[in-house]
Formats: sequence, structure tokens, C-alpha cells
Amino acid sequence: MNPPPRQTTTRRHQRIGLVWLLSALLTLVGVYSGYRLYLAHKVKVKIGQIRQAGLPVTTAELNKWYAAVPPDENAALILTNAFAHLVKVNTNTPNLPIIGRGKLPPRNEPLSPEMSQAIADYVATNQMALELLEKGLALKSCRYPVDLTPGVDALLPHLSKLKASAQLLELDALINAEAGDFPGATRRIEAMWALSESLAQEPIIISQLLRIACREMALSTLERILTRHSLGTDELVDLSRMLNADRDDAALRRGWIGERCFGLDIFHMPSAKLKAFLNNPTGSGETEREWSVSLGDLFIRLSGHMDRDELFFLECRDSYIRAIDVPCPARLQLSDAVSRKIARARDYRKGEPWPFTMSGLLLTSLGKVFEKVAVHSAHCKAATVSVALEEYRRRQNGHLPESLQLLAPTWIGQIPAVATATFVGEYMQGYLINPVPSGLSIRASKSPASGPVALGLVAPVLDGDVVTKMINGVYHNYAYRNGLWIDDNGAQVGEPVIGVGESFWIFKPTDWEQISSVWP
Repeated sequence: MNPPPRQTTTRRHQRIGLVWLLSALLTLVGVYSGYRLYLAHKVKVKIGQIRQAGLPVTTAELNKWYAAVPPDENAALILTNAFAHLVKVNTNTPNLPIIGRGKLPPRNEPLSPEMSQAIADYVATNQMALELLEKGLALKSCRYPVDLTPGVDALLPHLSKLKASAQLLELDALINAEAGDFPGATRRIEAMWALSESLAQEPIIISQLLRIACREMALSTLERILTRHSLGTDELVDLSRMLNADRDDAALRRGWIGERCFGLDIFHMPSAKLKAFLNNPTGSGETEREWSVSLGDLFIRLSGHMDRDELFFLECRDSYIRAIDVPCPARLQLSDAVSRKIARARDYRKGEPWPFTMSGLLLTSLGKVFEKVAVHSAHCKAATVSVALEEYRRRQNGHLPESLQLLAPTWIGQIPAVATATFVGEYMQGYLINPVPSGLSIRASKSPASGPVALGLVAPVLDGDVVTKMINGVYHNYAYRNGLWIDDNGAQVGEPVIGVGESFWIFKPTDWEQISSVWP
């Protein structure tokens, strides 16, 4: 006997509904899996590009990248011994400046007898440390015995000792200058500079900031000495050589590369360790952040938001690293734009996507590093000119130059020259003079066809030129160094191609004029 039609129809609808439900669930699972695989693939590709450029990604790779130095060539082994011989004194004394409560007098006034005696006593107490510092700084290679594999938990005990050693050298320079021993004072300033350079290879931002701080101590000491004393020709030549040394940004770049490894290590921490890190004020620098509780660590990971956060982190890090190739003030403008982008992305706003809290936590305030570097660079240039002026005045019977151009190239090497190039193209008939000042400017190609950058009204291509152009909505930098074009990742590439009428940023280290001539 057949069942009633109504029952058959009901069961059939139930089966159809169940099939639709299962299909919908399978579709959602497929879409979700595809989305997660897509995000994971993007992260993998990005990390692969970094490795392809020969740069570290993990903290273990970073530790190897901080290359070892043979023991007999490693200044760090002697310097750390010097650090161990530093003798602590009572810093509560009002007569001991820099490391104590004492306050240095204005630059145009001498040290008081009490302050001079306190400094002399402190220097005498640390004579062994000074001798070891001098011995260690005679070596040019340095790799401090630190293990960067633990990432943010890495121990850096040498940094505080290095700063104390720089302060000791500063005090010794001051007391030497006060006693009229200007060669001795100059040697101590050079030693402070060399001590700071012992950190040049260390791929950590805090180490690079300390490196700058030590150099600032040296510049401040030099300024104080020049205000009251006249140094001899030999001392001025030595200081000029020190200040005119190549001040590239390799050390800053290494610091950013290292911090990228530390950040990636945090992104890939196990959930329990990451939660402890985020809620630890001493580790994160935050005091009221229950990030993993408020958003839900499990939801963040399962939803793919962690991968999106990591991609944003890598994008911002790369933007900061690219900004290093651009000179000031454009560098500050680019880094400030990245910092504003990070500030917008880290806070939740109604109606906007979920914030990238991890990136905000790891990147906030790091843009200020560029400000510190820019200020230090300005101080270095001012000191370079000051020493050059002193050297010129000493050799020219007290007369100052009518123009800074007279200092080049004998006393200073940073005064821009003027270059001229002749270029023939399909422009308006007659002569066309196209002046391009040194510094950063935006150009538009007038070439009738796409071609290398030299055809885009930036010829001649000079060492130090940096071309910035947008590709698929992302800015890319190409730096011309030693006859080669280098991209953002430090890899050698071909000469950038400029399209017809394409606009691009160009930085040139010197003024020049391009003269074009076309006749009928």
C-alpha cells in the first residue's frame, strides 16, 4: 500500500533542504579554505622574495647574517674586556658631570676646579678600561658575542657598557682639552666615533640608535672644545677625515632588516607565548592591552586576519626600508606617510575594517627613528663645515672664505658640483635648457618613446641618483651606485624604464643642466 502523498512530499523537501544545507556548508568551507590558502600564499611569496634578495627572515637566519669575525680580528673581544674593567663610582656627587649629578657649564666657560678634579679622578680610576678600549678600537672588524635567535628575548648586555665607555671617553676628552692636550682630546673624540662604529654591523634598531647617541656625544664634545680652543692643523685634519668618512645608511638598513625578523618571529609565536608577550607591559611597552582577550586569539588566527596583519606589517617595513634610499627631506615625508598609515590601521573605527593591532604594536613610534637619523645627519654636516672652516681660517691667516665653495675639495667634499649634459631629441626646434637642481624633484618624461631613465630628462645618470616610480599602485626605488642599478631589496636590476609622459621622482646629488637641440 503506497504512503500518503503528503508524507512523501515532506520527506522529499527535508532531503532537498539537507542537501542544500550541506552544499552551502561545503561552499563556505571551500571559500574559507581558498581564502586562507590565498593569504598564506601571499605571505609565503613575500617572505620568499626577501630570502631571494639574500636577506634573513627568521631570527636564526639573522644571527648568521650578523657575520662572525675571526677572534684575532674581532674588536668586540677586547672591548667587552674593557667593559668589564669599568669601575663604578659614586654618581651622586654634584661635581661629576655626564655620569653623575654634575652639570657642565656653558660651552664658552671653563670647567670649575672641583669638576676638573672629579673628572680627573674618575678617568684615573678607569685607566685600565681606557687602555683596553684604545687597543680594541685599533681593530676594524667587530661582532659582539650576542645570540639573536631568541628574538625579542635576546640579551644585549654590551649596550649599556658601551654607552658607559663612550661617556668615559667623553670625560677624558674634556679634561684633556682643559689641560691643553688637544691631540689627546682629538684622539678621544675619534675613539668615541670608532666605538660607535663597532655597532655598525649589528642588525638591531636599538643598537643603531645607541650608535647615533655615541656619535652625538662626540659631536657635542667637539663643539664644546672648538668654542673655547683652537685646534692644531693635524687635529683638524684628523677630525675632518673622520667626519668626511662615507656616511651611508647601511647601518640603518641593517637595523630595519633585523627588526623585520624580530617582528616575523612574533607573528609566528605559539598562541600561549604570543598572548603572554602581548599582555606583558615590559615586553610590549603597553600597559592596558588585553589584545588577545578582546579580539580572541583563536578568531584572529582562524579568520585569516593574522595573515592580513602580517602582510600589512611586511608592506610597512618594506616602505620604511625603501625610504632609506631617499634623501631628506623627502625621506621624512615618506616615513611620515607610512607612520600615519600605521596609526590609522591600528585603531578600530566604526564602519571600517578590523584594525591591524599587531602591526600597530610592532611599528608604532618606529617612524621617529628617521627623525633622529635626520637630526644626527644635520649635526654631522654642520660639524664637517665647522671643522673645514677652522682648517681654512688657520691656513689663511685668520680669514674666512667668501663662499663654502672655496672649501671644496681641499677641506670638504660635500659641496655639490654642476654637471652639464647634451641631449638631442624630438623637442621644440632650437635650444632647450632643462635645469634640474640637486635634491628631490618630480619629472615627467618628454621622450617620444618609452626607454631607459636617461631618456626621461634625468641624464646624465650620476652615482647617487635615486629614481622612484609607481608600479601597480606601489612605489619602487632604484638607486644608481657604482655603475649599477639597485632595487629596494638590494638586488642588481636593469636601468629603470620610463614610459611616454610618465611622471616619476628623481633625486640627484648635484645640480646640472640638460641642453637639447633640434633643428629643422
